[in-house]
Amino acid sequence: MNMISFLRVLLARKKILLTTIAVTLLSAIAIKSILPPSYVATASVLVDANQPDTVTGAMLSPQLMPGYIATQVDVIGSHNVALKVVDDLKFTTDPQAKQEFMNDTHGAGSIRDWLADALLKDLNITPSRESNLIDVAYKSTDAESAMVIANAFVKAYIQTNLELQTAPAAQTNKWYESQLNELRTKLVTAQKSLSDYQQSKGIVNVDEKLDVESSRLAGTATQLTAAQDQTFDSSSRNSRSGDQLSDVMNNPVIQSLRTQIATAEAKLDQLSRSVGKNHPDYQRATAEVSALHEQLAIETRNAQQSINTSMRVAQQREADLRGSLASQKEKLLALKQNRDAGAILVQDVESAQKAYDMALQRATETRMASQTNQTNISLLNPATMPTKPASKSIIIIAILALFMGSFLGLALTLVAEMLDRRVRTDSDLTDVLDLPVLVTLNSIQPQKPKRLLGLFNRQQAQLN
Repeated sequence: MNMISFLRVLLARKKILLTTIAVTLLSAIAIKSILPPSYVATASVLVDANQPDTVTGAMLSPQLMPGYIATQVDVIGSHNVALKVVDDLKFTTDPQAKQEFMNDTHGAGSIRDWLADALLKDLNITPSRESNLIDVAYKSTDAESAMVIANAFVKAYIQTNLELQTAPAAQTNKWYESQLNELRTKLVTAQKSLSDYQQSKGIVNVDEKLDVESSRLAGTATQLTAAQDQTFDSSSRNSRSGDQLSDVMNNPVIQSLRTQIATAEAKLDQLSRSVGKNHPDYQRATAEVSALHEQLAIETRNAQQSINTSMRVAQQREADLRGSLASQKEKLLALKQNRDAGAILVQDVESAQKAYDMALQRATETRMASQTNQTNISLLNPATMPTKPASKSIIIIAILALFMGSFLGLALTLVAEMLDRRVRTDSDLTDVLDLPVLVTLNSIQPQKPKRLLGLFNRQQAQLN
């Protein structure tokens, strides 16, 4: 359908179009005249989401801000808040409200819920796009009622917000308090087990005592190494013959005796060349040399015995140190076992203490949160009594009705044309028959015959 066809359809069915527009316009004006004027009272609340928590000090992440504001809007429009408004304004005691409830539900259900649902129908909540303000508007046919109900919704919302903060905290605190007793019992039991174990093993501090014993073991090992070196050295010196021992050779007494022997032997040799063997000087020198050799032999044996004694002492000390080291190792292993067992008990005590401290901290925080009376919601602008109706003027309603009637009339016109299709242009004929149009005849107005017109005039003259 082209524009010419559309205009011819409108012209042909102009009665439907005009009638629809007229009916719509008159209906809108009549409804506006019948319905009472409505008033809207608006209160503004500020949601300070940047304020840290009064107990924990935690702040809301900026990424969660849109969701938080949307949640607050849902809370304001919740059934719970509406019930608080009903109870605050005592709507359930209003006889008119009772009668309307009976007429609507015939007594089925709760009047509080019915009133709350009715209040929510006229409530409009608008969050600000650029700030944390939320407008709470209520529409009513009475200006004072609109103001009172809007302010009541804000009051109920702040109370509900505070309850949402304190109620979970109180419930959580109750659970933590019950857990504290159990955790305290576990901590006392663990401390008692550790104390009994330390008393039974004679351990004051497990780690400290173990360190002392470890140092003692290291000292014994060092002494054993030194004793082994000393034993090896003594054995090495003792493995040689007596007069070749360094200790014997370096002995000052022996060296002195050897010097004296050399001197005495030189004197004896000199006497042997000057006097005979029976000479008293020769015999005295011979006796002196023999005495010195005996003295040297005695001193050599003494020195060798001293070396043997030192070797035996070193071997005995090495054996003692080996025994001490083995005993210290056994003692250290026993202490390590005791320490491992004690460490488990200490770990149990630390775990019980940590759990108890955490529960105590959370119990304190939740107790404070459950008793707080501070909220991050504040009333910025309370609702005031509106002085002018919020409903649109009759001129605006008439203009809107005119537009709506036009659209409705066009729709009805097109529907009527589709139900009763007519050929109004050449294109319509082509569309219906799918044949080309060869000739178009213009419409001709029929003319009345003159002869009949003259006869008609004559008859009128005769009648006159």
